[in-house]
Amino acid sequence: MRARLRRRVHLTPADRERSAFTTVPFEVPAGTSRIEVTYRYEGQGRPGASSVVDLGLIDPRGSAFPQFPGFRGWSGSARTSAVITPEGATPGYLPGPLPPGTWQVLLGLSRVPPEGVEVEVTVDTWEETGQPPHPLPGPPRPGPPDRGRGWYAGDLHAHTHHSDAPGSLAELVGAATRAGLDFLAVTDHNTVSHLPHLRAGSDRVLLVPGEEVTTARGHMNVWGLDRLVDFRWQTEAELRAVIEEARAQGCVLSLSHPLIPGMSWALGYDLPVDGLEIWHGPSGERNLETLAIWQELLRSGRRVVGLGGSDHHCGRRERPLANPTIWVLADSLTVDGIVEALRAGRVAITTAGTPPPRLVAERDGRYWEVGDTVPRGGPVRVHCPAGTRLVTALGEVAPEAELDLLEHGFVRGELWEGGRRWPPIALTNPIWGQA
Repeated sequence: MRARLRRRVHLTPADRERSAFTTVPFEVPAGTSRIEVTYRYEGQGRPGASSVVDLGLIDPRGSAFPQFPGFRGWSGSARTSAVITPEGATPGYLPGPLPPGTWQVLLGLSRVPPEGVEVEVTVDTWEETGQPPHPLPGPPRPGPPDRGRGWYAGDLHAHTHHSDAPGSLAELVGAATRAGLDFLAVTDHNTVSHLPHLRAGSDRVLLVPGEEVTTARGHMNVWGLDRLVDFRWQTEAELRAVIEEARAQGCVLSLSHPLIPGMSWALGYDLPVDGLEIWHGPSGERNLETLAIWQELLRSGRRVVGLGGSDHHCGRRERPLANPTIWVLADSLTVDGIVEALRAGRVAITTAGTPPPRLVAERDGRYWEVGDTVPRGGPVRVHCPAGTRLVTALGEVAPEAELDLLEHGFVRGELWEGGRRWPPIALTNPIWGQA
């Protein structure tokens, strides 16, 4: 061992009011090959505890917002310790060189009781690398063969042991393969440690890089990233800066499960995001409220894409993978193809095992599908499966009617099983009329 730091930090509600994060600096000597961080506090890991403190790590490149250049990992409250070496790191953390200088333990003040909470932080630095806790991934795999333009089945919301699920990426890929998925987005909380493993993860299922940006004021899924999207925003202005930074990466962003108690979205919907998770597997009938919010956004002219996801935590059975299933009409089975189709709204959502319902607008031998915009030029006839409920900005319309989309704004489809409140059989995104 080269050095040990042990420090006690007393956190109070006043600290939480000032900022949701605090740091404990420590020095890493030259020649260090292993960093071990451990933290403890009263009630740690106990369900319903009055104190919840999260753990992360920052290297000497620093914590500038929203780029966060020195980010080296985050485990929330899922772990009590983390190890980083050049050859491997605890899931949630990034392996690689350990530059000498001032590092910081990042503590997230998720829940602080009135009397406060005392946190003990211990950092050990070592010259010896020791056994890497989670080795580097293997070489990249080519991924599944691209079949060109078509409907592809997937799940947009899933977690591994890189955040708060017990199961590994390999186990998650196995579940996706058994479910017959073409693609799977891995959206671990507030980390990108899983991204290198995705590139080596599967030659049968396309793995889409994602992150669930997780805060006390709500969660936001991001797809198509190649570096961390900062989760430390606390104000709307800071959130808008995060969104702008993510858009610079070419990401698609969607608000997650906006009405779940304890994880609900607190900043409203007047934000430049691409989508809204209208069908969140565990939310049940609360999704009906989200569906109504989405309809109002569409009626106002906001082209917010309706999305869904299982929120599957690999290794747990209570949130089955691919329930719901996301169907994406993509030009290619590639990450870029899936991300661009999400951005365009070429998306339908179904119960597991149900194919995507084909909703098509037709006029004079021309056809438009979900996500498309029909140019001016007269009414269209909408083709859809029997039993489909057609919804426009003006309300429900008869399936056999011709529609003037200049007047109706858009048309989307819903398929319901008689008498059942939730879930539906399928939902589609709109076909839009030209404004």
